[in-house]
Amino acid sequence: MAVPIQVLHVDDDSDFLAVASTFLERADERFAVETATGVAEALGRLDTEDIDCVVSDYDMPGQNGIEFLEAVRENCPKLPFVLFTGRGSEDIASRAISAGVTEYLQKGGGTDQYTILANRIANSVRAFRAETAVSRTEERYHNLVDTAPIPIIVFDRDGVMVYSNDAAVDFLNADSHVDLEGSSFTDFLHPADRERAGDRFDRLMSEGVSLPEAEFRLRAIDGEIKVATVATAPGYYRGERVAQAMAYR
Repeated sequence: MAVPIQVLHVDDDSDFLAVASTFLERADERFAVETATGVAEALGRLDTEDIDCVVSDYDMPGQNGIEFLEAVRENCPKLPFVLFTGRGSEDIASRAISAGVTEYLQKGGGTDQYTILANRIANSVRAFRAETAVSRTEERYHNLVDTAPIPIIVFDRDGVMVYSNDAAVDFLNADSHVDLEGSSFTDFLHPADRERAGDRFDRLMSEGVSLPEAEFRLRAIDGEIKVATVATAPGYYRGERVAQAMAYR
């Protein structure tokens, strides 16, 4: 079953809202369009209802569409917001982009404008939901490994460290995560083990498979050499393929 998309359409022209709502709901069966004729009413709806996308006119009494957008961004920095206006200009478009608009679309005279608007809404919501899913996955990952008792380190496809848990900071004799992140994985290996580790890293990233545990001499921040068994596995972090390394002594 398709996931519904709750749309809040804001325009001071109630007749236009009625027509637009009808066409949008015909264009995409997932849409459930609610309407508001002013910014204050719309902000109230956003406070009490789950809205997936806002569509707003620019030229409205009291507060215009960009002022509305700025108010929305204070509490909902990523919520899809489409400025759908009959008063188009480079200045308005520029100000809307600076304020964080998701899409900018000028009203037209025919029904095709609603098809275009429906596509913009659907695409914006799809991207927003995908980004939200990645963020939630990353949050769950952090909750799981941040306090794990074994050192866990994550490297991007270039071999640069992008994440380390508390146990890794302690194991590598660092003062904080900042001391580690941004370094190459070779920085933490005995020189004689770097080529072997590099071959394993290349295989993991190219084949996307976990590799058997292997013993390495790891080099801490202060130069201390620690022998450890390292397990490596592919994963995803911030939407990108990464290599995860776990060290056991």
